[in-house]
Amino acid sequence: MNRYPFYKILLLIILVVTAFSCKQNSADRFVEIDGHKQHILDMGTGSPVVIFITGAGADLKNFGTVQTEIAKLTRTLSYDRAGIGLSEELNTERTVDHFAVELNEILEKENIEPPYLMVSHSLGGFIARWYVHAYPDKVAGMVLIDPAYEGFMDTIRNTRSADQRRRMKDMVDLGIVNKPKSSRKELEMLQKDEELLRSTRLPLQIPITMLTSGRFSDEERKAGATAEDIEKWVRFHERLQLQAPQLKHIVTEKSGTFIHQEEPELVIAEIKSMLEVLRPKPILEPIINSDSIRIQQ
Repeated sequence: MNRYPFYKILLLIILVVTAFSCKQNSADRFVEIDGHKQHILDMGTGSPVVIFITGAGADLKNFGTVQTEIAKLTRTLSYDRAGIGLSEELNTERTVDHFAVELNEILEKENIEPPYLMVSHSLGGFIARWYVHAYPDKVAGMVLIDPAYEGFMDTIRNTRSADQRRRMKDMVDLGIVNKPKSSRKELEMLQKDEELLRSTRLPLQIPITMLTSGRFSDEERKAGATAEDIEKWVRFHERLQLQAPQLKHIVTEKSGTFIHQEEPELVIAEIKSMLEVLRPKPILEPIINSDSIRIQQ
């Protein structure tokens, strides 16, 4: 009897299982939540873990440059929210409270232990703020990149004529309609998200840095954004310092809202600075002078 075919089959099974195991443990992998695959990118080692949270409809590649650099210093995680990028849809309401629960499930399933440094952009700022509200003991610091702010669009609408408000609504509605399904679901719930965020306060006990864009993009200006609007945007962000006086606020006029893509070096520098603050300093042993010992004797 020829036993070689059996050994070949056994070897093939071992190779397949090994390859599957390596894929499962690779940096770029999937986590199962409620029977649906969620895409994550887990890079680097160390603590605190830097969690990247993207804006509405954006996949994890949005933070690619920044995550690659920060992963040289500590463990990092970026992820596609359900229905975005490579993640499958979940049958939950697409609001910040559900986003926070889903992120926490990913972190717990993957045994990614706190403390976390949350780095978020735009709508991701709402998610980070709700996460620290829901899980305050897990978050050591926050970096908010041009975060969404409750009530801003209502304030802008109130400065426009009835015709301008109608055209603004048409543009917003059209913009939402033209988005992919999952992105629409996120944007359609912004009003509820704002209501939820109004019930929260930023924590006082952790460091927070906020980067604000001091200029609108060409696309936003074409949609009717004015210099007065950008001044209001900056003032809205300044209000967050009333909640958390320790908040460090940086306004940049070199970038539109995607500061992490247009000025990645600025974002990287601020994350590095916060990591230095959050990491425990080594305890130095006292130097004992031999001469003083002889004198005491």
